[in-house]
Formats: sequence, structure tokens, C-alpha cells
Amino acid sequence: MLALKTILTAAFGLFFVSTNFAQKREENYSEIFAGNYQQAFKLLQTEKGIDSIIRSHGFNSKQVTAIVFPELIRYNSIRDKIETFALETLYIQYGKEYANFSVGEFQIKPSFAEMIEIDFLKKFGEKESLRHFQIKASDTIQNQENRMKRLKRIKSKTGMIHYLCLFWKVMNGKYPTWKSEEEKIKFLATAYNCGYWKSRKEIESFQSRKFFHTGLSIISTKYNYADIAWYYCQQP
Repeated sequence: MLALKTILTAAFGLFFVSTNFAQKREENYSEIFAGNYQQAFKLLQTEKGIDSIIRSHGFNSKQVTAIVFPELIRYNSIRDKIETFALETLYIQYGKEYANFSVGEFQIKPSFAEMIEIDFLKKFGEKESLRHFQIKASDTIQNQENRMKRLKRIKSKTGMIHYLCLFWKVMNGKYPTWKSEEEKIKFLATAYNCGYWKSRKEIESFQSRKFFHTGLSIISTKYNYADIAWYYCQQP
């Protein structure tokens, strides 16, 4: 009986160790997402304007683009055009309350763009905004002309990169110190994905959850957005 108990204890111990190891093992997202991953990677390699704009702000291009890399994996240009076509007019005419949709490779929503513009201007002022981003305080007034200009910015690659840099700078101002690069990238990626205006506690609660998927089916396998961002950031 004692021998049986010893064997069972040892077996349970091995099961626990192997399970724990499996949970900690990092996923190979370049294999999991295969062609979609390579397409996203290639976009960042070939679009030299992305690097140059990010570096002009004094930021590390790999770190900044890691924040949106999961969005690039999921992005489908044909589906994006179909989904946004009918919503653009609604947004321009009536605002984000009537149409708030993800646009372009970085999947930026009008509500995000509006909020990040206002937060940047509050934190750094119009002079700094005009020097880097060409956004004035009057551009944040709710009217059709401003919404049309904002939508145009969101849809252009240059505009998307500028909004990403606005986000990075606002978050750097709000959270200036980090224990490690990994902590920073995972937190900022989660904030970008779930809503940067949430409290730190709320963002951290989202950080370990698995919501990210590339399929249209509700039964698609879900992955962790922050883990994908950090995985890409570590790649040469």
C-alpha cells in the first residue's frame, strides 16, 4: 500500500511539473499564425516610412510597432473596406455615437483618435502637437469637417503611425517608469487593445486574458494579445 502511495505521489508530481511547464512555455506565434504573421512582418520591413517617422520622435521603432503587431496579423484589407464603407458617412455626419469602427492596419477607431488627440493636447500643448502631428485644438471640435479630416488621417499610413506615436507619448507621460521592457510592452499593448483610458488595475486585469483571434468564427482559438506583441518585440 505504501509503495502504491509513493508511486501515485511521484506520478502526480510529474504531472504537475509537466503541466506547469506547458503553461509557461512560450507559444511560437510565427508558426501559429504562419502566413498572416509573415505578411505583417513583411509590411513593417518594407514600409520604411514607418521606421523613419517613429525614429523622428525619438522612439524605438521595434517597441512601438510591437504594440500593433497583433492587429497587423488580423488585418484583412478586403474585409476592412467592406465593413467601413457604409459606416464612414455615418461617422462624418453624426459622430462616434452612431458609428465607431476599426480602420486600417492598426485598427484605429474614431473614438480612440478623438480621445488621444485631446489627451495629447492637454498633456503637451498645441505647440508640441503642431511641431510633430499637425493637430490643433480646434481640430478636436465636433463637426463634420473635423471628423472628415480625422477619418482621412486614420486611413493613411502616415496618419496611423502618427496616432500610434501620440499614444506612445501619452502613455510614457502617464506611466514613466517600468521594471523591464517586457512589462512595458505587454502593458502598453494591452492598453492599446482594451482601452488606454482605463485604470492601471483594469488594464492589468486584461493583460493575462485570451481574447485575440484571427477568424470570424466564435469558436476560433483565442490567444493573448500582449504575449503576441512581446513575442514580436523579441524577434531579430
